[in-house]
Amino acid sequence: MVNYKVVGCGDKNKYTDPQAYRDTINYIANPQKAQFVGAFGVSSITTAAEEMQAAAVGFGKDKGKRVRHSVMSFSEDEAVTADEVFEYAKRCAEFYADRFQIAFAVHGNTDNAHAHFVMNMTSYVDGRRYDGSHKDYNAFLKHIERVTGRPVISVK
Repeated sequence: MVNYKVVGCGDKNKYTDPQAYRDTINYIANPQKAQFVGAFGVSSITTAAEEMQAAAVGFGKDKGKRVRHSVMSFSEDEAVTADEVFEYAKRCAEFYADRFQIAFAVHGNTDNAHAHFVMNMTSYVDGRRYDGSHKDYNAFLKHIERVTGRPVISVK
Protein backbone atom coordinates (compact mmCIF):
# COMPACT_ATOMS: atom_id res chain seq x y z
CA MET A 1 0.00 0.00 0.00
CA VAL A 2 1.15 3.53 -0.80
CA ASN A 3 0.52 6.48 1.50
CA TYR A 4 0.48 9.86 -0.19
CA LYS A 5 0.37 13.17 1.63
CA VAL A 6 0.54 16.80 0.53
CA VAL A 7 2.49 18.63 3.23
CA GLY A 8 0.91 21.86 4.43
CA CYS A 9 -2.37 21.20 2.63
CA GLY A 10 -4.89 23.70 3.94
CA ASP A 11 -2.22 25.91 5.49
CA LYS A 12 -2.39 29.07 3.40
CA ASN A 13 0.82 30.48 4.88
CA LYS A 14 3.05 27.44 4.36
CA TYR A 15 5.63 27.78 1.57
CA THR A 16 4.76 31.40 0.84
CA ASP A 17 8.05 33.05 1.77
CA PRO A 18 10.72 33.76 -0.87
CA GLN A 19 13.01 31.12 0.69
CA ALA A 20 10.43 28.33 0.22
CA TYR A 21 12.15 27.01 -2.91
CA ARG A 22 15.58 26.86 -1.31
CA ASP A 23 14.47 25.63 2.12
CA THR A 24 12.22 22.85 0.83
CA ILE A 25 14.67 21.56 -1.76
CA ASN A 26 17.54 21.72 0.73
CA TYR A 27 15.41 19.68 3.12
CA ILE A 28 14.56 16.92 0.65
CA ALA A 29 18.09 16.79 -0.83
CA ASN A 30 19.90 16.82 2.54
CA PRO A 31 22.72 14.27 2.09
CA GLN A 32 22.16 12.95 5.62
CA LYS A 33 18.68 11.81 4.57
CA ALA A 34 18.55 11.57 0.78
CA GLN A 35 19.89 8.43 -0.86
CA PHE A 36 18.75 9.41 -4.35
CA VAL A 37 17.70 12.72 -5.91
CA GLY A 38 16.30 13.72 -9.27
CA ALA A 39 14.47 16.51 -11.03
CA PHE A 40 12.58 17.43 -14.18
CA GLY A 41 12.45 20.87 -15.80
CA VAL A 42 15.66 22.08 -14.15
CA SER A 43 19.34 21.58 -14.90
CA SER A 44 20.07 19.76 -11.64
CA ILE A 45 18.92 19.37 -8.07
CA THR A 46 21.63 21.81 -6.98
CA THR A 47 20.18 24.60 -9.14
CA ALA A 48 16.51 23.60 -8.84
CA ALA A 49 15.55 26.24 -6.25
CA GLU A 50 17.06 29.10 -8.24
CA GLU A 51 15.54 27.86 -11.50
CA MET A 52 12.09 27.45 -9.95
CA GLN A 53 12.23 30.92 -8.46
CA ALA A 54 13.44 32.37 -11.78
CA ALA A 55 10.48 30.80 -13.60
CA ALA A 56 8.01 32.26 -11.08
CA VAL A 57 9.64 35.71 -11.20
CA GLY A 58 9.85 35.61 -14.99
CA PHE A 59 6.10 35.06 -15.24
CA GLY A 60 5.31 37.57 -12.47
CA LYS A 61 3.98 34.80 -10.20
CA ASP A 62 6.37 35.13 -7.28
CA LYS A 63 3.66 35.65 -4.65
CA GLY A 64 1.54 33.25 -2.62
CA LYS A 65 2.27 29.54 -2.22
CA ARG A 66 5.44 28.80 -4.17
CA VAL A 67 5.87 25.03 -3.94
CA ARG A 68 3.80 21.91 -3.51
CA HIS A 69 5.61 19.52 -1.17
CA SER A 70 4.33 15.96 -0.96
CA VAL A 71 5.48 12.60 0.38
CA MET A 72 4.94 9.08 -0.93
CA SER A 73 5.64 6.23 1.48
CA PHE A 74 5.03 2.51 1.61
CA SER A 75 3.79 0.19 4.33
CA GLU A 76 6.71 -1.08 6.38
CA ASP A 77 5.74 -4.73 5.86
CA GLU A 78 6.23 -4.39 2.08
CA ALA A 79 10.02 -3.95 2.37
CA VAL A 80 10.28 -1.70 -0.69
CA THR A 81 13.93 -0.82 -1.31
CA ALA A 82 15.25 2.72 -1.77
CA ASP A 83 16.15 1.80 -5.37
CA GLU A 84 12.54 0.79 -6.04
CA VAL A 85 11.18 3.93 -4.37
CA PHE A 86 13.47 6.05 -6.56
CA GLU A 87 12.18 4.40 -9.74
CA TYR A 88 8.59 4.89 -8.58
CA ALA A 89 9.27 8.52 -7.64
CA LYS A 90 10.85 9.28 -11.02
CA ARG A 91 7.93 7.75 -12.91
CA CYS A 92 5.39 9.51 -10.66
CA ALA A 93 7.12 12.89 -11.09
CA GLU A 94 6.83 12.51 -14.87
CA PHE A 95 3.08 13.10 -14.44
CA TYR A 96 3.77 16.83 -13.95
CA ALA A 97 7.13 17.17 -15.72
CA ASP A 98 5.74 18.47 -19.01
CA ARG A 99 4.44 21.63 -17.32
CA PHE A 100 5.97 22.01 -13.88
CA GLN A 101 9.50 21.88 -12.53
CA ILE A 102 9.68 19.10 -9.99
CA ALA A 103 12.45 17.81 -7.76
CA PHE A 104 12.28 14.54 -5.87
CA ALA A 105 14.39 12.65 -3.36
CA VAL A 106 14.30 9.32 -1.60
CA HIS A 107 14.97 9.39 2.12
CA GLY A 108 16.33 6.20 3.59
CA ASN A 109 16.91 7.49 7.11
CA THR A 110 13.76 5.87 8.53
CA ASP A 111 12.52 2.28 8.82
CA ASN A 112 10.94 2.53 5.39
CA ALA A 113 12.25 4.46 2.41
CA HIS A 114 9.97 7.25 1.22
CA ALA A 115 10.00 9.89 -1.51
CA HIS A 116 9.56 13.64 -1.25
CA PHE A 117 8.39 15.77 -4.19
CA VAL A 118 8.78 19.55 -4.49
CA MET A 119 6.90 21.05 -7.41
CA ASN A 120 6.96 24.68 -8.52
CA MET A 121 3.43 26.09 -8.32
CA THR A 122 4.17 28.14 -11.47
CA SER A 123 4.38 26.36 -14.81
CA TYR A 124 7.69 26.89 -16.55
CA VAL A 125 5.86 26.44 -19.88
CA ASP A 126 3.14 29.10 -19.72
CA GLY A 127 3.30 30.68 -16.26
CA ARG A 128 -0.05 29.29 -15.15
CA ARG A 129 -0.38 28.41 -11.48
CA TYR A 130 -1.04 24.85 -10.40
CA ASP A 131 -4.71 24.79 -9.46
CA GLY A 132 -4.69 21.78 -7.13
CA SER A 133 -8.13 20.63 -8.25
CA HIS A 134 -9.71 17.44 -6.92
CA LYS A 135 -9.78 16.11 -10.48
CA ASP A 136 -6.02 16.57 -10.84
CA TYR A 137 -5.32 15.15 -7.38
CA ASN A 138 -7.38 12.03 -8.09
CA ALA A 139 -5.72 11.60 -11.49
CA PHE A 140 -2.31 11.76 -9.80
CA LEU A 141 -3.36 9.16 -7.21
CA LYS A 142 -4.45 6.86 -10.05
CA HIS A 143 -1.11 7.48 -11.74
CA ILE A 144 0.70 6.43 -8.55
CA GLU A 145 -1.42 3.26 -8.46
CA ARG A 146 -0.48 2.44 -12.07
CA VAL A 147 3.22 3.11 -11.48
CA THR A 148 3.53 1.18 -8.21
CA GLY A 149 0.90 -1.50 -8.78
CA ARG A 150 -0.39 -0.79 -5.27
CA PRO A 151 -3.50 0.90 -3.87
CA VAL A 152 -3.00 4.47 -2.66
CA ILE A 153 -4.25 5.93 0.59
CA SER A 154 -4.43 9.70 0.74
CA VAL A 155 -3.17 10.81 4.15
CA LYS A 156 -4.33 14.15 5.57
